[in-house]
Amino acid sequence: MSFDSREHSLASGAPIRLYEFSRGVLRWLYNSSDRDISVSTQVFRTLRGGISDDGLRQSGVSKQDAFVITAPADIEVAQPWRGGRPSAEIYLRVRDMHYGDGEIVSRFTGSIAGVKWPRLDSCTITCQDIESSMDRPGLIDTYSRTCTTTLYSLQCGVDRNVYRVETTIQSLDGLAISSGAFASYPDGWFNGGYVEWSIGSGEFDSRHIESHAGSVLQLLGGVAGLAAGQAIRVYPGCDFLAGTCDTKFDNLPNLRAVPHMDGKSPFDGEQVF
Repeated sequence: MSFDSREHSLASGAPIRLYEFSRGVLRWLYNSSDRDISVSTQVFRTLRGGISDDGLRQSGVSKQDAFVITAPADIEVAQPWRGGRPSAEIYLRVRDMHYGDGEIVSRFTGSIAGVKWPRLDSCTITCQDIESSMDRPGLIDTYSRTCTTTLYSLQCGVDRNVYRVETTIQSLDGLAISSGAFASYPDGWFNGGYVEWSIGSGEFDSRHIESHAGSVLQLLGGVAGLAAGQAIRVYPGCDFLAGTCDTKFDNLPNLRAVPHMDGKSPFDGEQVF
């Protein structure tokens, strides 16, 4: 029987939903049945406690069309959200099939927007479809005394590998990490930069640096995912001022700012500017 025939049948249907989460080369594969399901070379695992969702909607309003998955609290794909939002998006692809049938139908493509733990034994994973990204405001490049580009981006042109500091964490508390390697740089050198560490399969997670003093870095979002003795890579930050661009990164030709811009607006209503 075809997928459509089994979908409309009163007795022959055995529906299974496949959930494929991905981040780079990392994959988390689950299914809604009571046993593991093999699809080509991939194995979609069953979960103790099960995995389900609240169904698909197409109202045209992205918030109303949120796709909410309910799963056990310890499901692997949700754990990076316990310490804050991961530094890279985790994508989701949902497909439907019937047990014993090789035909698979794609139902949903999107990414995780947030995770909550309403109970000790379960979590809810809220996902937005790929079309919702079209509702986000675009980037606006304006006249500004500070640079409008992102440090280490293609437009910036600074090679982050030149400024990378590789070290290990000597100690940490809830919000900060310390290493003797940081003390060899002036206070504030790493302000606005970030720390990254390997999470396996060539993927890295990262955390932004709020402040740097001596051998201590204060991290935005805390130290979840980090441990004493762990290898990390640290990159200095930028305050987007012309002087910093010149003296710290020798990158003044790529500065996207107007540091000597007049303090008065030509649109403030005065007759003579």
